[in-house]
Amino acid sequence: MRLNFAWQIIIGTVAIQVAMVAVLMFSGISQVQQNQSQMLERFAEQQGRLLSSALTPGLAYADPAMLQDLLDLVADDSHVLYAVVLDAQDQPMASVGISPEAIPESGDRIRTAPGQIEILRDIELAGQPLGTLAVGYSTDAIDALSADLLQRNVLLAMGVLVLSMVAAIVFSLVITRRLRLLNQGAKALQVGRLDHRIPMRSNDEFGDLARTFNDVAANLGTTQTTLEQQNQQLNRSVARLESMLGGANAILWEANPATHEWEFVAGDTRHLLGFPARNLGRGELRARHIHPSDLPRVQNAARESRNQSRTVDYRFAHRDGQWIWLRDILSWATDGDGRESLRGLTLDITAHRRATDALAESENRYRDVVDHISEVIFRTDADGRWTLLNPAWEHLTGFSVEETLGRPMCDFVAPEDTEDARSFCATLLEGGSHAQSEEIRLRTREGDIRWVSVYASARFNERGEVTATFGTMTDISDRKQAEDEIRRLAFFDGLTHLPNRTLLHDRLSQTLGNTERSHLHGALLFIDLDNFKDINDTLGHAVGDDLLRQVAERMQDSVREADTLARLGGDEFVVILNDLHPDPARAATQAEAVGRKLIDLLRDPFELAGQKRHVTPSIGATLFSGRSLGVEEILKQADLAMYRAKNAGRNTVRFYDPDLHRAVEARFELESELRHALDQDHFSVHYQPQVDASGAVMGAEILLRWMHETRGAISPAEFIPVAEQTGLIVPIGRKVMRAACEQLAAWQHQPAFRDLTLSVNVSARQFRHRHFVRDLAAILDETGAPGERLKLELTESMLLENVETVIAHIEELRTLGIEFSLDDFGTGYSSLAYLKRLPLAQLKIDQSFVRDVLDDPNDAAIAQMVVNLAHTLDLDVIAEGVENDDQRAFLFGLGCRHFQGYLYGHPDTLAVLEAQVLRQAGNRHPAAHR
Repeated sequence: MRLNFAWQIIIGTVAIQVAMVAVLMFSGISQVQQNQSQMLERFAEQQGRLLSSALTPGLAYADPAMLQDLLDLVADDSHVLYAVVLDAQDQPMASVGISPEAIPESGDRIRTAPGQIEILRDIELAGQPLGTLAVGYSTDAIDALSADLLQRNVLLAMGVLVLSMVAAIVFSLVITRRLRLLNQGAKALQVGRLDHRIPMRSNDEFGDLARTFNDVAANLGTTQTTLEQQNQQLNRSVARLESMLGGANAILWEANPATHEWEFVAGDTRHLLGFPARNLGRGELRARHIHPSDLPRVQNAARESRNQSRTVDYRFAHRDGQWIWLRDILSWATDGDGRESLRGLTLDITAHRRATDALAESENRYRDVVDHISEVIFRTDADGRWTLLNPAWEHLTGFSVEETLGRPMCDFVAPEDTEDARSFCATLLEGGSHAQSEEIRLRTREGDIRWVSVYASARFNERGEVTATFGTMTDISDRKQAEDEIRRLAFFDGLTHLPNRTLLHDRLSQTLGNTERSHLHGALLFIDLDNFKDINDTLGHAVGDDLLRQVAERMQDSVREADTLARLGGDEFVVILNDLHPDPARAATQAEAVGRKLIDLLRDPFELAGQKRHVTPSIGATLFSGRSLGVEEILKQADLAMYRAKNAGRNTVRFYDPDLHRAVEARFELESELRHALDQDHFSVHYQPQVDASGAVMGAEILLRWMHETRGAISPAEFIPVAEQTGLIVPIGRKVMRAACEQLAAWQHQPAFRDLTLSVNVSARQFRHRHFVRDLAAILDETGAPGERLKLELTESMLLENVETVIAHIEELRTLGIEFSLDDFGTGYSSLAYLKRLPLAQLKIDQSFVRDVLDDPNDAAIAQMVVNLAHTLDLDVIAEGVENDDQRAFLFGLGCRHFQGYLYGHPDTLAVLEAQVLRQAGNRHPAAHR
């Protein structure tokens, strides 16, 4: 509860008066009681002294009667309660009144009790104790007088208290009225009413206070106007300071040195530091954002700046997560009250620091480059004497940098190039060229020669005079050596040392020119070693290289000096024959004779890795005369002829046939058209039914067909090999696989076809493709085709290479339900060990055995073997190429129960296959179609 000032004065005054009255009353009462006690004691002492004197004779004579008479006289006094005289042996000799049971002991001279006082006094004569007097007096009269006095004092105190309260009330009313006037004036000042004045009604202190208050209000009005003007100027100054700090990307601050808490901040801390000033006011908050490695330096700088200003750079964690570099310029200041403060200017020096770091890094990189680069970096004065060299000079020549500086370059040049070096230096130093280069030889400390490429440029002053040169030296000794080697290798084979393709082209071009001038014929023999790859694979490449060297040595000895024996690469050699007969037939005979000679020359075995090996060549030959044909065309003709020799059984000579050339051209044309057909989706698929023992269709083999725009239908036997060789079989096979899966997906919702299977031929190149399994799984997933209705037909050629990869792919695909059939079984080189390991479901008897199974006992035996092998391995077996009932009956007798061939249907469209299936279903269940 809040009390106003009047009540505070009243309560305070009354409380003081009450306290004072209480103290006075307590003091008065205590004084009265003390006076009363002292008065009684003096009275008792005086009476005791008188009685003792009166009783001394009676005690001296031991006269009890005398003593009793004296006591009786004392008893007449109403204030005496009792009196007793004791002899020296404390025996009563006389008494009056009613004496107490216990007379005060000799040690208690005066004993007081409520309403009475007792005195014990020893009586002596000449120093001899005669006895003792004990007297008791009543104090009632004195007590009544003291009580009356105390009552008067209380009444007086109460009166004084009442008068004090009345005076306090009057005083408080007068004082609070004047205080209210002062309070009103203060509130007016508080709300800014500086024109308010307090009325002055007295000349006392309140009047002086009112006058002072009015003067203050008047002065405040004047001061406020001045402050407003100064505040405007200050705001403009602050705005200019903020603008300057913002432009400088800096903040100005003042902090408590003990806590480092900001007491003043100018500048945009949000822009500079990423945080508003209120979030960084406390020192510990800012310390959290300072890099831990830099914080001790910042703290030390703050302490040391007390004696002298300090500058410290440090990293600060910006709000965007980046470290920025700041610079604090710190100093201490003391205000007029002696209070110290820490002042600082914080600048963003991130860009400057990065530039400085980049410059230092650049200088370090420059120094690292200069000190560690393999090239010599040098500088000379205007006289051509070295003034700067890097350590690469010592590594290059063996001469130290110290002993080289001050000497000209020519002192270290080999004698053979001294003149060139002097000319090089003179041209630069005389200003004849701003920059030039030269290749010269230097002499090393050991006397060796090192080739260097020197590049130097001149520096000119404002008068055009050369003041210095700068340059580099690069060690090109290895390059010079390599160039010499390249000159040798550019035209000769490194293994056999025979002319290589480049020199062969040059020699052949020269021969064409000679035949044009002489009208004679020339011939080119293209030689390829048969089965060279087998030797490389079985005995190793080192042995293969040895064979090539031996072959080259044998043929080199049999070639005329006017002719050229060259190695094209690999196991291919070429012989250019010059000056053959003008008649083409005679010239061909001469060329063939050389070819036969080479065959005979290579007939003898070669010693390879401790073994004797026979090697045969296939030789293609072509004649030429004049420049009607170019070098490449002649080489192509000989290459084609060589393939004729291989097709003819190898180890023979064949001449170029124009018809063969046309076939090759047709093959390239077919490849181009094949790519076009793939891009334009000109391929289609046909279906050939596969039946069981009863002739019911159980599935079909899906076969690729190509209807050419101009040539019509092209046989798969013609375009499939080309697709295999070019790699186009992979995208083509992917299209066929998708067509098969889409059809199986469509059939699974049709009862008549859902149990059919589709067999798809997969080439070796397609199956070994690294993405084959992944692509097929994706197709099954995309189309929704049942994997268990898809059968992939593999050829035996797949087992010749990477059989482990084949098995791994089969195992992966079997997890999708796919089954596998080995196509054309018996035509290749299947290993029974591999066949046992392969997770196959079916063997397929090739049509080449089925065609003559009735006439050729060998084919019949092979067919029987395949069926028996399938049964032994618990595999299904199917025969393809069945064209008549006799073949079917024979195969059935062997134990074959599945068939495919023209007897059951030609490859045709999907509609034909589905119609055949529906007819068979109708024949089996005629009632279902009524």
